[in-house]
Amino acid sequence: MSEYGPDLAYIHHAGFSEFAESAAPGLLEILWKHGVRDGLVVELGCGSGILARELTRAGFDVLGFDASPAMIALARETNVGRGFSPPAPGEGRAEATPYIRFEVGRFEEAEIPPCNAIVAMGEVLNYGTFDGVRRLVANARTKLLVFDIAERGAYPPYDERRVDGDDWSVIAVKESDGVLLTRRILTFRAKGETMRRTEEVHQLKLYDRNAMKALLREHGFRVHVRRSYGTRRLPKGHAVFIGVRGR
Repeated sequence: MSEYGPDLAYIHHAGFSEFAESAAPGLLEILWKHGVRDGLVVELGCGSGILARELTRAGFDVLGFDASPAMIALARETNVGRGFSPPAPGEGRAEATPYIRFEVGRFEEAEIPPCNAIVAMGEVLNYGTFDGVRRLVANARTKLLVFDIAERGAYPPYDERRVDGDDWSVIAVKESDGVLLTRRILTFRAKGETMRRTEEVHQLKLYDRNAMKALLREHGFRVHVRRSYGTRRLPKGHAVFIGVRGR
């Protein structure tokens, strides 16, 4: 399975960043509502760093993971000059100066430190397996877990869409049996006087809502399910899960 190569990562950043930008205020409201107003937020599937940028603007430290090296390169470029890496032991740092760091890693394999919140926006957990989500939840050393998923039956059996930008075009063919979604993505990107063509295939597992709620409760989270991040409503068949530990 492909993992957002350089051309698709560029196209996603150039043409599809609107979701992260419009959902960020709602995500911040969720953090604040549940008492998370500072400290470390770990973002899984951080993409090109749009949400991480908004989190650091709000004063959070951010550690972002993404399976795609091309996405991590874009995230670092997006956030050049924004905050610092953690200081070396004994160095200290100015109060209220957030740091930001990005690392390549799938959510099932990332070494996630203790943190105030873990977030995964944009079907990130669908790119793994339910067992992978189970390991993530079981090992999460956090008081707040916020993510969205595509649920079973979220997609029609077949769909095809083309979107064009100034120097790129993408055709996405989606096929689903209700449990698994396969995206075949054909990209065209202008490079000088040539048009480069690439193709990727992504497979997403579609999850059962009740099973996901039971998993979170099994590991000590109170569960809330929503259809939106603030005013940014998700498509039909998608849901935002908010897992809260403690009072």
